[in-house]
Amino acid sequence: MAKSTRKIDTSASKQQPLFDTDLAEGSLDIVLGLKQLLSRLLQGFDRYLVAAQISKATLKDISKDSLDKLLSSNPDYQPSAVQVVAIAKVVNSLEPIQYLADPLGGYVLPPEDGDLVEMARLQEERRKIDQRLQQIQAKRGLR
Repeated sequence: MAKSTRKIDTSASKQQPLFDTDLAEGSLDIVLGLKQLLSRLLQGFDRYLVAAQISKATLKDISKDSLDKLLSSNPDYQPSAVQVVAIAKVVNSLEPIQYLADPLGGYVLPPEDGDLVEMARLQEERRKIDQRLQQIQAKRGLR
């Protein structure tokens, strides 16, 4: 007679359900605001030249008319991430990237402040190393 053992599959219960997130409906509906921001940043720029610069930078042709459609309120047209980055580069602004990072609680650091972040990291490493040295010295009776 064969032994019959019952196994209960518990692997699925350890996973967070796919749709059990803290995302509220519409909380990432940020396209219109992004388009408005990009349009505002492009005020005073020749859109023909902007389209040419985007085409050159991305190696994807975009006309002035296509650029205008991307930045219109029409939800059928949405700028790609690459196009957003290209526009940010053309206007020399991190604002569009910051706008995209905001819903994630992120922050875009200007390049000129990068050394300050590195300094803070190094100071934290120094603190941890000093703490470890003190632990070893105390253990060996050197303090």
